[in-house]
Amino acid sequence: MNYEQFTHWDKRIFLVDMTKELDHNFSELMKRGLAKYLQGPSSKGKKIWIIVNKKGFSNGVICYDCGHIPQCKRCSVPISFHKTPAGTLMGMCHICKMQYLYPEICEECGTSKIAPYGMGTQQVAEWIEQEYHVKPLIIESETVNSPGKVKRMLEQIQGNDSHILIWTALLAQPIRDYTFDLLIFLNADLWLNIPDYNVNERNFQLLYEAFTKHSCNNFVVQSMKVDQFSLRFACKLDKEGFYEQEYAFRKQFLYPPFGELCVILYKDEIESKMFKKVDSLYQELLYLQQKYDMQEMEIYATPPMIYKMFGKYRYNIILKGKEVRNFMDIVYTKLNFYKKGFKIDRMAESIV
Repeated sequence: MNYEQFTHWDKRIFLVDMTKELDHNFSELMKRGLAKYLQGPSSKGKKIWIIVNKKGFSNGVICYDCGHIPQCKRCSVPISFHKTPAGTLMGMCHICKMQYLYPEICEECGTSKIAPYGMGTQQVAEWIEQEYHVKPLIIESETVNSPGKVKRMLEQIQGNDSHILIWTALLAQPIRDYTFDLLIFLNADLWLNIPDYNVNERNFQLLYEAFTKHSCNNFVVQSMKVDQFSLRFACKLDKEGFYEQEYAFRKQFLYPPFGELCVILYKDEIESKMFKKVDSLYQELLYLQQKYDMQEMEIYATPPMIYKMFGKYRYNIILKGKEVRNFMDIVYTKLNFYKKGFKIDRMAESIV
């Protein structure tokens, strides 16, 4: 099988290379683990936890003729699809919550060659129920966002006979007096696809915290990028090695804590007006950068990861390097920021 094993005392971490698997969703190792703990002679009382990155049934739908992926009309994100109790698929924007019917034909080319792509919690649960005849308990962020909900969720877990949980996120603290026999990361790469400088640290911390804090002896980590350093250092439980490499990268490109980061955001319902305002401010900042001889500081304009939200277009101006906060102190009054409608994050920890 296509995996590498890391052993730490009584914990075993299996890093699976999904590029070499016939089934790119469920590895052979994962299937064997599920069969062992759900169907084997020693399956009684066994508990499995599967971390799935997406809610609902699928990430979206795609036209296999022209490649079109329907997006929300108010937000520039693909429409996710959830399966209703009646078995039909209903679309939803996970930002503005606007709902959509499942498309019968492609809105771009008119063909009917459309199908869901990407697996959400519902689809994973459906597959497990079909393959192993066990109904998992799905727990999403909305079910654990208050003390009362957490209490009810814990009561559900304790009274759940299936002993298999599917979550979209890890709890900040381990479940008290609850031991898992197997914890599976269905896709440990998804967090790394966000275009931000700190995704490696976030990915490392998520995995490292799961391996060290949660009461479990067996972990399966499925990945298309098994050589990615945040994954490997996490599996090795090597925090020192990770931060040595991570800080070398940040120091080279002057990301925090070796440099400063400021993100200036502008939003408008009229796209052309947004471009005009952002370009005007961008040119003013470049002029002042030259005037105050701060050539080591980078200034660039870019759309954020989500270009439109709640019907408003969005654009960033990013300042990165040394003395960014001093520069912003100078230009804030000179450019009358408070009158221009820009949102400023002077000590930004993210560029998206």
